[in-house]
Amino acid sequence: MPRAIAYDLTRLFLGPLSLSPRGIDRVDVALANHFFPHDQSGNLGILPTPWGIRGFPAPMVRRGLDHLHDIWAERIDEAHDPRWDALVAALCGHEHGPFPEIRRKPLGTRGKAQRMWTHLRKTGVSMGYPVSSLARGAIYLNIGQIGLAIPAFHRWLSRRRDITAAFMLHDTIPLEYPDFVSPSAVRHHGQMVRTAVHHADLVITTTDHARQSIAASMADMGRADVPIHVRGLPLPHALGQSRSADPALAGRHYFLTCSTVEPRKNHALLIDAWRRIVAKKGEQAPHLVIVGAPGRHADAILGKATDDPVLSRHVHHVSGLSSPALARLTLGAAAMLCPSHAEGFGLSVLEGNALGVPTIASDIAAHREIANARTRLLPPDDCDGWERAILDHGPGFLRDTPSIPDALGETAYCRDIENALHHFADNRTPHE
Repeated sequence: MPRAIAYDLTRLFLGPLSLSPRGIDRVDVALANHFFPHDQSGNLGILPTPWGIRGFPAPMVRRGLDHLHDIWAERIDEAHDPRWDALVAALCGHEHGPFPEIRRKPLGTRGKAQRMWTHLRKTGVSMGYPVSSLARGAIYLNIGQIGLAIPAFHRWLSRRRDITAAFMLHDTIPLEYPDFVSPSAVRHHGQMVRTAVHHADLVITTTDHARQSIAASMADMGRADVPIHVRGLPLPHALGQSRSADPALAGRHYFLTCSTVEPRKNHALLIDAWRRIVAKKGEQAPHLVIVGAPGRHADAILGKATDDPVLSRHVHHVSGLSSPALARLTLGAAAMLCPSHAEGFGLSVLEGNALGVPTIASDIAAHREIANARTRLLPPDDCDGWERAILDHGPGFLRDTPSIPDALGETAYCRDIENALHHFADNRTPHE
C-alpha cells in the first residue's frame, strides 16, 4: 500500500497575501495538485495552527487550492488580464510616459486581511487531526520552505521517527551572498538550513551547484551525511499550454526579464544598458519589460528608469501579470534577459529555452547547468557586453508555443519527485 503524503501547506495557505505566484509558489502548487487531485486522495495537508500542528483532509485542501488558483488568476485567458491591454499600448507607443496601470498596487493590511478571511471561508478550515494520528511510515514533504525558519513547526518530527521528512532547499544564496539580502534574510535562511540539519531525512534541490552549496552549509552546521536529491524545475503548466504571440505586437521590438525586483536579480545592469541604448537610438530604441513583484530596494532600482521621462517610455515594469499573459508576452520577445548575480536554478532561462526565445543570461554556475546552444552567457557586471548582445537582436517573431518535451512538464516533475520520495522512504535508515 502506498505511503501517505503529509504535505506542508504553509506557503500555499498564505498564498492570498501575494498578488501573483513566484517560481517557488508554482512548484509548490503543482506538487500539491499532484498529491491532491480530488477529494478522495488519502494524503493529508499539514498546517501550523493555534492548537498545534494539524493534518487536514483532501476535500479541504482541494477547496483551498481551487480558491488559490482563482486568486492568482492562473486559469484565466490572457486576454482577460486587466494589465495586458495597457502593456500592449505601452509597447506600441500609443501613450507616453510611465504606465502605472500595468502595476497592481501592493496589498495593504486591510486588503490582506480581507483576502485571508475569504480564503478561510472558501477553504472551510476545520480543527483537523493531530499529527500523532498520521499513518505510520508516512512521508512529510515541505516544498514551500517558508515555515522552516520557525523551529517549533517541526519539533513534532522528533517524536515521529517513522516518518520520512523531506525538505526542498532551492539554494543557500543568503548565506553565500549576504550583501544582496537583508540581515534578517540571512538569519531566516540560516535557520531554514538548521531545521533541515535537525530533521531532514532527505533534501530536494534543483541543480548540482545548489546541491554542493547546500551540502557545504549543512556540513558547516554539523551534518554532512544528508542525502540530497537533484531534480531540475519544470516549465510552469501555464507557460507550456498552446497559444500564440499577440498579433498586436507584430514588429514590436521588446526584451523581457522576469523576476522579483531586488538587487540580486541585477535589474540595475539592464537599466544602465537601456540608458545607453536610448541615448544612441532615441525613439527607435527597443523596449524593456520588467515582469515581477517589487522586492527589497525595488523603488530605488526602478526609480532609475521611472524618474527619467525619456527612458521611462522604453522601460516598463509590470507586477501581478498572470502566467498565461506572461507566456504570450514571452512568445513575442526579442530575447529573454537573465542577468542575476546568483541563482539556485534560473527558471527564466528554462522558460526562454523551452519557448524558443533567445536567452541572454549571466555566466553563473546555475545558468551554465541549464543553458542550451541558444543561450548566450555573459558576466553579470559587463554592461558593454550586455549592450552589444541586446543590440544584436532585432524584433522578435510572432511565435506559437513549441512542442514541449514531456520531461520538462509539471506532470513528469511531480511523478519523478513522488517516485524519489517513495524509493528513499522504502530504503532509508531513520535519522537520529
